[in-house]
Amino acid sequence: MEYSANSRGMRKRWLVAIPIVILLFAVVLVLARGVVIVPAGSRGVVLTWGSVTRVLDEGLHFITPIAQTVVLMDVTIQKVETSESTASQDLQEVTTTIAVNYRIVPEFAGEVYKNLRQEYEFRVIKPSVEESIKATTAQFEAEELVTKRESVKVSFMEILTHRLEQYHIEVMSVSIVDFQFSPEFARAIEAKVTAQQKALEAKNKLEQIRYEAQQLVIQAEAEANATLARAAAQAQAINVIKQALTGDYLQYMAIQRWNGVLPYFLGGQAIPFIQIPTNITSSP
Repeated sequence: MEYSANSRGMRKRWLVAIPIVILLFAVVLVLARGVVIVPAGSRGVVLTWGSVTRVLDEGLHFITPIAQTVVLMDVTIQKVETSESTASQDLQEVTTTIAVNYRIVPEFAGEVYKNLRQEYEFRVIKPSVEESIKATTAQFEAEELVTKRESVKVSFMEILTHRLEQYHIEVMSVSIVDFQFSPEFARAIEAKVTAQQKALEAKNKLEQIRYEAQQLVIQAEAEANATLARAAAQAQAINVIKQALTGDYLQYMAIQRWNGVLPYFLGGQAIPFIQIPTNITSSP
């Protein structure tokens, strides 16, 4: 009888304890759902009965259990890369590969979720990138897509930024990965580049010939100037000599060079060439 009474008492206690334990577990579970940790690089979109009510920054937050839930939105820089077959301004077919770095504007994470949920890449990013590529390549001729690559990139970024800013998505940077042209156009470009290179080589050769010719002209002018200078110097020297060749000076030069033998004329007599002054008298 005593054993039966104890068994019934134990059963009653368990019947009371089990609901309490279940209740406590449920309370803990509910309270745990009221604590939210938003990781770095994310924003927490709070949904109250399914409606967006606020956005949580990074860190620890408390929400109303059951009534509220939190959806995490990535606000770090993300990348999308796509290739699109388009036409240039001169109607050449070109396949353009573009890489775009973008992010959700953190302050508008709630708006992005409300309008696009978490499918923004497929719903607006890729379509906008593809349309922007088409709009950009249509502004340039096929050859300019290569020669004006930086201008193409700037134009593409402006168009894409304008398209995405209405969705609160910020374009951080764009890269033109590659342009692929038709085989025919690629051969035409290669032929044109080859022709330009040959023309440049010919131009450089012409410049070299022109430079060498100029050097020859300069050298000839220098030699001509030197010849004129020598001629002028000789003329000046001759003029000085002419002025110095007086009768007395010539007689002096003859005396200096006379070997002491008088010249003879046809009659056999010597003719003195030294003029002896007649006024010289003998000494007493």
